[in-house]
Amino acid sequence: MFTMIPGLLLSAALTLTGIQPSSPTPHPTPTATSAEEVKTVNAQYEPVAAPYPPAVQSALSKVRKSGGHTIVRANGKSYVVIGAGQRPTGGYQLVADQVKRTGPHGFTVSVHVKAPAPGSMKIQVISYPTLVIALPDQQAQVTVQMR
Repeated sequence: MFTMIPGLLLSAALTLTGIQPSSPTPHPTPTATSAEEVKTVNAQYEPVAAPYPPAVQSALSKVRKSGGHTIVRANGKSYVVIGAGQRPTGGYQLVADQVKRTGPHGFTVSVHVKAPAPGSMKIQVISYPTLVIALPDQQAQVTVQMR
C-alpha cells in the first residue's frame, strides 16, 4: 500500500497542474520542397552614405523629389536608390526594415518612412527623405516594398 502513495501523489499533482503524463507528441512529417518554392533568407547589404558614385548621384537626383526607387549597377554592386518624395517638414527618414534574398539574384527590400516624433521640434522646410543601399550582387533583381 505504501508503494502506491508516491504514484498517486504524482498523478494528482500532474492532474491539478494540467500536465498529461507521457502523452505522445505528434511530430511534423518533413515534406519535400518543390523546385518552385524559394526559401527567403536575410541578405547582406550595406547602407551607403554620401559621397555617392556618379551614376548613383544621378539616379538619386531623379528619384529624390518624385519618390520611388531605381537600381544602379556600378563598382560590382547593385545600388538600390529609394526616395519617399516631398515631406512637409524635416525629421522624416527612410528606414530599411528587412532585406531578403528570394532567389539566386532576387532580393526584396522592405522600407518604411519614419515620421518625426509627435510634439518634437521640427525644422520648417520641405524635405525629401532618401535611402541608398548596396547589394553585393551586380545582377540583382530587386523588389522594393514601401509602407
